[in-house]
Amino acid sequence: MFTEQKSSAVLQKVDDKRFDDDMFVDLTIYDVPADLLREFGEKVVNSSYPSGVNEAIKDLLRKAIMEHESKRIEAHLLAT
Repeated sequence: MFTEQKSSAVLQKVDDKRFDDDMFVDLTIYDVPADLLREFGEKVVNSSYPSGVNEAIKDLLRKAIMEHESKRIEAHLLAT
């Protein structure tokens, strides 16, 4: 069983720089069709995310992680 202990001062050393767990990064996505991005903006972002695309993408990432964990737990429970 994996347990995680997290303190507010948890730091990681990366390339001689120290970053805390809640570091923000810039993300560039390539080869997204303009029609797909426009439809996403019209149907998802405009109606649910007044703060814009960034929040919508963060929510999609969180949802994907939760779904993955849920499937992993379900598979584990079915196997026992």
